[in-house]
Amino acid sequence: MSSSRIEDSDLLSVLFSPDTVEVAPSPASILWKVLLVDDETDVHTVLRLALQDVVIEGGGLLLLDALSATEARAVLAANPDIALILLDVVMESDQAGLDLVHYIRDELGNRSVQIVLITGQPGYAPQREVISDYAIDGYRLKSELSANQIFVQVCSAIRSYRLMREQETLQRHLEQKVTELDEALQALRESEANFIRAQSVAHVGSWNYELASDRMHLSAETCRIFDLPEGTIGSYQAYLARVFADDREAVEQAWQSFLERGGSFEHEHRIMVGKAIRYVRQRADLTSGADGRPLRSLGTTQDITERRQVEEELRRSNGELEQFSYAISHDLRQPLRMISSYLQLLGISLGNQLATEQREYFNFAIDGAKRLDRMLVALLEYSRVGRLGEPPAWLESRAILDEALLFLQPSIAEAQAIINIRGKWPRVFVRPDEMLRLLQNLIGNAAKFRVAGRTPMITVSSQVAGGDWCLAVADNGVGLDPGQLGRLFQVFQRLQSRARFEGSGVGLALCRKIAEHHGGRIWAESAGDGQGSRFCVSLPLPREC
Repeated sequence: MSSSRIEDSDLLSVLFSPDTVEVAPSPASILWKVLLVDDETDVHTVLRLALQDVVIEGGGLLLLDALSATEARAVLAANPDIALILLDVVMESDQAGLDLVHYIRDELGNRSVQIVLITGQPGYAPQREVISDYAIDGYRLKSELSANQIFVQVCSAIRSYRLMREQETLQRHLEQKVTELDEALQALRESEANFIRAQSVAHVGSWNYELASDRMHLSAETCRIFDLPEGTIGSYQAYLARVFADDREAVEQAWQSFLERGGSFEHEHRIMVGKAIRYVRQRADLTSGADGRPLRSLGTTQDITERRQVEEELRRSNGELEQFSYAISHDLRQPLRMISSYLQLLGISLGNQLATEQREYFNFAIDGAKRLDRMLVALLEYSRVGRLGEPPAWLESRAILDEALLFLQPSIAEAQAIINIRGKWPRVFVRPDEMLRLLQNLIGNAAKFRVAGRTPMITVSSQVAGGDWCLAVADNGVGLDPGQLGRLFQVFQRLQSRARFEGSGVGLALCRKIAEHHGGRIWAESAGDGQGSRFCVSLPLPREC
């Protein structure tokens, strides 16, 4: 406004009085934005002259102009990173500059920009009242300004702005870190809660034992297993006192050996919980100091009472199955053999007294008894898979095949079959008797189920793929109905007529049980009747130690 002109003392002469500071030009890597808000163009010119070569904190000044508070709002919207505003008070209104301060601080929420009032009419903006009521950072009268004062005011404001921005940045980083920490703590609490729930579901607790202080910190689930209050601190002797008396010596010996040798600790034993006996499995590792002395042990406690009860029930069931197997092999087969033998003796004694039809009836009865005996023997073999027989061992798979072929030599010769052996035959970890039985059954079936007038061609191949031993027996025999493959490996299921091919109906079911007992699987492939078949077995091949 025209009333704001300084006519008594020319502003140019005041600014460039003898105490003016000369600042040498310096290239700036950054620019501090300074907004000059005044309705007098002369003031803009004078301030630009005073600040044109100023370098502060390694950066020059980028001077922006606004001739009114309204223009200033537009400049602020386009430049939110303004560091300093040199602001007149009386412009389009007597309070325009002060209203702009309210707008910046309250509506925009900008607390970092530095605002310095430069007024030529202090009567409209008394210094004490303005500083008290408005969030400004400096107050200067135009009549008192000099180059030094402007330089000092601008430098001070820019540095304050930089510090405030750094503080805001640090505050944001701190808030972000606090948020991340809160999230991490929340995730940790959730993880701990999930861990506790998982321990409860699996009946597995944990503990941490400090050997020097003889203090054993127990998890909530460990306390539950031992029927102790949550948060109980145990000790070595307190634990031994809960071990079943007959197992205590073995536990002590295992623990002392663990402390002396290190490594890992694993032991199953009984504990007393009140008057009840429960079974637990203890597992632990050991942390030792630089001198080799054990310091602490971290371990788990698993309640295996239910598993032991199941194992006991399984042992009882196996015992009953053994008795049943004995009944099949002895008590049932003995009278069956007597029936067959006496029928044969009766047939011999009657001799020529029997008519042709009567002799045929005798033969039917004898054949039925023999077939039932073979079925009982096959069922006995099926029940013994996985329970009796030889333990697993590392063997040459080709040696097992050769032994099977030796046993099958009579039937192979009778069928005039041609055997082709292909592929890589690795060392395998199997039960020798079971694997021999599997190969005998598959190759024997390939020789038996042949097409009349067609020379049986049997290919036995082996390969290692993806950590598995893959075995296949292919033939050009009678083939299989693809729709019947689902029941092929069931007990007493036959896809071929008994009149054409003898058999108990248990052989392939036995092969399936052997494959599954070794952790593998078996399946069959065929294009249809008369087009041959292919039986495949896949068994896991562990790494030989």
